[in-house]
Amino acid sequence: MRRLTILYGALIVVTLSIACLLIGTVDILIAMACGLGADGYVLYLSRQKKKMFVGGRFAPLMLVGIVPAVASVVMFFFGYLGSNVIEAAYRTATTTGFSVAFFITTYPILPAAKFKEIEDHFPDNQKAPLVSILVPAYNEQGVISRTITSLLATKYQHKEIIIIDDGSSDLTRFVARGYEKQGVRVVTKPNGGKASALNYGLLFAKGDIVITIDADSMVTRDAVDKIVQAMESDPNNVAVAGNIKILNSRSTLTKIQELEYIMAINTIRRAFALFGAVMVIPGAFGAFKKKAVTEVGGYDTDTQTEDFDITIKLLKTRGAVSSSSTAHAYTEVPSSWKSLYKQRVRWGTGTFQTILKHRDILGNNRYGALHSFVFPIMLFSLFNPLASFIALGAGILMSLTGGFLLFARMMFIFLLIQVFVSLLALSIDAEDSGLAVYSPFFVFIYKQFIDYITLVSVIKALSKKEKKWHKLERAGGLEAINVSH
Repeated sequence: MRRLTILYGALIVVTLSIACLLIGTVDILIAMACGLGADGYVLYLSRQKKKMFVGGRFAPLMLVGIVPAVASVVMFFFGYLGSNVIEAAYRTATTTGFSVAFFITTYPILPAAKFKEIEDHFPDNQKAPLVSILVPAYNEQGVISRTITSLLATKYQHKEIIIIDDGSSDLTRFVARGYEKQGVRVVTKPNGGKASALNYGLLFAKGDIVITIDADSMVTRDAVDKIVQAMESDPNNVAVAGNIKILNSRSTLTKIQELEYIMAINTIRRAFALFGAVMVIPGAFGAFKKKAVTEVGGYDTDTQTEDFDITIKLLKTRGAVSSSSTAHAYTEVPSSWKSLYKQRVRWGTGTFQTILKHRDILGNNRYGALHSFVFPIMLFSLFNPLASFIALGAGILMSLTGGFLLFARMMFIFLLIQVFVSLLALSIDAEDSGLAVYSPFFVFIYKQFIDYITLVSVIKALSKKEKKWHKLERAGGLEAINVSH
């Protein structure tokens, strides 16, 4: 933690120094001050975890957004009296966008590092409760075998494996039944979607802890032990997220996603775990206390992201939702831009549907961390793309009117920050630092692609459509990973 704090401080000092040299102090000082102010509030909230869960009064994080807005007005009217109005507007927009982007990029690092330090001291399992592993499957004949094989190979002995075939039209149920002699139970039901399949599986689960895993995911041998250890580390825990890794990291696109999972998804998940308020228990690999899930009515079928919805339902009960860095599961990610687009539209649409469904959280501070931290961050993430496009558009217009050099310098600074943050995230996750070479894609091309998808998703979420299985095009033929650790 101390080493990462020093590195984080070095990131700020180096970036600030270079920015002042390239851009000038006014723009960048205001931008980074706003971003650092929000970062500081996140750290303050992390020290108030207990108060947050008993309804302590804390200003929601989204109010921090007022700071750059006010700064923008001040900059426009007083900071650039010597400039023309158009230039002042361009610089105000780009600086404001920079401050928001700086916060979104940097806030998870220190909380994530702190949680990793805490996690390293989790006590070993003193007992081995029965664990029910639920695998919902729909037309997964090509991958279900390797998933079951990896589950059977796990070291945790006190477990039951239940495959829920959700009305597959292929040979999924027959492939799964080939493992019944090894203790695997296969149940079938008419097609009703993933949430429906999980609810059906809960009817057969006997364990106090229920693990859900996607039919295309594979776990390491100690993954179940590690996720149970994380669950038992705090009696308040009602759910724990696993650490999702990429199985098919081969092309540039899949490697970009690998870095995204480490830098954005997993690092943010650790940061939220410090609050006991992880936003999403991934369907690919997560654990729940069965009693907690049944008490909230199980999985709802009214959103496209049942994993996000069930997590929010659990958090609303004041239960803690944590994460495990060492409980590894490997899953396939989209290998084409078309497939990625479909997946992320579903994610984004479901996220916004869930936020709308639970919007009462924003106006009720009895929800503690949900009110002060989790939902505001989600709103930042959903509407940040709009701010990014406005800032990018303003920068392009500024470039066309003689400000190209200034805009290019600001983009370089943000690229530098992105590389540093990537290296810090890779260090926390003990991953190959070479993946940082893909950092520029989170400033150019990939970022704009994901931002566009987010905006499309918000629009789609406002229309009501049938909830059904959305299947990823599998690469097929991937060999089982080495699950010896």
